[in-house]
Amino acid sequence: MKKVLLSVRDLAKHFGGLRAVDGVSFDLHEREILGLLGPNGAGKTVCFNLISGVYTPTAGEIHFAGIRSDGLPPHRMAALGLGRTFQIVKPFSNLTVLDNVIVACGVDRYRSLARSFGGWTGAAVRKKAVELLERVGLADEADRKAGLLPLGHLRRLEIARALAVGYRLILLDESFSGLREEEIAPLMDLVARIRQDGISVLLIEHNMRVAMKLSDRIVVLDHGRKIAEGLPGEVARDPLVIEAYLGRGGSSRVA
Repeated sequence: MKKVLLSVRDLAKHFGGLRAVDGVSFDLHEREILGLLGPNGAGKTVCFNLISGVYTPTAGEIHFAGIRSDGLPPHRMAALGLGRTFQIVKPFSNLTVLDNVIVACGVDRYRSLARSFGGWTGAAVRKKAVELLERVGLADEADRKAGLLPLGHLRRLEIARALAVGYRLILLDESFSGLREEEIAPLMDLVARIRQDGISVLLIEHNMRVAMKLSDRIVVLDHGRKIAEGLPGEVARDPLVIEAYLGRGGSSRVA
């Protein structure tokens, strides 16, 4: 059996009276793609923010790479090998595509103000950034300003920046959102190759065809609580999942 890389136990995040995440538990294994699904407002991105250190949990525990990590800030999580993308892609628009990745590769220098002023654009960092662009299929765009990229390439740039630190796990937040049909299949291949390279993937995705095909297992949230977990085919037939997506009386398969 594969080793557990990420363990979430009774995780909760409350904003005043709003229980955005309410007692959620699940495990993600090494070399696994786990889909975190649910309708809008289900608490998926809040979960990402808790796991990546943006938010501190109201209750519960997170264990990542063998240590208890809930409450650790994002730079500490990055140092442990966790990278993430965001729903809204915001690169450094006036920097080149290559420089955007170089900035991500220098994450270990951002732990203190003094370290951030040191030189960090040496040959080794540049080489790593070039290799990451090759990995995501953006090598030919290296010298282009990031703000000029179309959305499909911006999504790939976000993944390259996540991989700059995410050598154990990357969190993909709606990485297929807004893409044309011809852009989706190549990006799915990229995510599958990332897993083949030994990196686990936790993904939020509203494109159910993509989520069902890519994910080894799926966890479904609704109103902050876990309502289903299992293989894609099992989850697609779950009455609670169908109700969450289609409302009471829905009888169609989610997939």
